[in-house]
Amino acid sequence: MRTHDTLVNKIKEDVKNYDLNVTEFGAMDALYHKGDLSVQEIIDKVLIPNSSMSYVLSTLRKKGYVKKVQCTLDKRKYYVSLTEKGKSTFECMYDAHKASMRKHLDVLSEQEEKTLQSLLKKIGKQNL
Repeated sequence: MRTHDTLVNKIKEDVKNYDLNVTEFGAMDALYHKGDLSVQEIIDKVLIPNSSMSYVLSTLRKKGYVKKVQCTLDKRKYYVSLTEKGKSTFECMYDAHKASMRKHLDVLSEQEEKTLQSLLKKIGKQNL
């Protein structure tokens, strides 16, 4: 748990440099790597409650990073995508964020990191 807390705190510190919180960064990351997603798909990727996601998406819209479009087939459903401003902003911050996080992970050898990833995936895929 200490390692988790340490990494989460490092991530929070880093994304704060971009005037984002971890959840906003996570939502932008999901949209950047997966493309347009429904609100529910973003919730599933970022793992936060629907009520919180509404606030996150509203904040990102106000910053001009995302746009929300109503589904033409199901008026109850919305899709979210990054705007051009959101894409370019995320691309700039992602490289810097990745470099910052690498500093913390580079204490592991390449093999140790692969082992850690494998073990964490194995635990994460269980229905605990």
